[in-house]
Amino acid sequence: TCNKCHSPTGDLAGIAKKYPPFALQGRWLQPRESGGRGGRGGGAPSSPRSAVKVKLTLPSGEVVSGTVDHIDDFNVSLRDSAGEYRSFSRNGDVPKIELTDPLKAHRDLLPKYTDADIHNVTAYLVTLK
Repeated sequence: TCNKCHSPTGDLAGIAKKYPPFALQGRWLQPRESGGRGGRGGGAPSSPRSAVKVKLTLPSGEVVSGTVDHIDDFNVSLRDSAGEYRSFSRNGDVPKIELTDPLKAHRDLLPKYTDADIHNVTAYLVTLK
């Protein structure tokens, strides 16, 4: 399903020139996250393109949005567009939280890959010089 978001003549063009095979495999299996201390998964910060965005609707109706810094069952913190750190306590569905994760497709597919899938995709990417 990679071709839903990626193209060998677009964002993947020349990718094999940029990374050796072992690094290439790691990058497509576990793309980096961004946001403060690693966003939702503890990964190293990366480009804003991969940042998980959050939109909170507070009980007052105020809407706060930004890039996720941390989220768990009890708290959500973010950096707003001005770079300010904001943190909010969670109580069930309050505040209302909407996440936009550009790497969701990668995360959802990871447990479904077989060893053959990993080998074949990596072997294909190595050909994109």
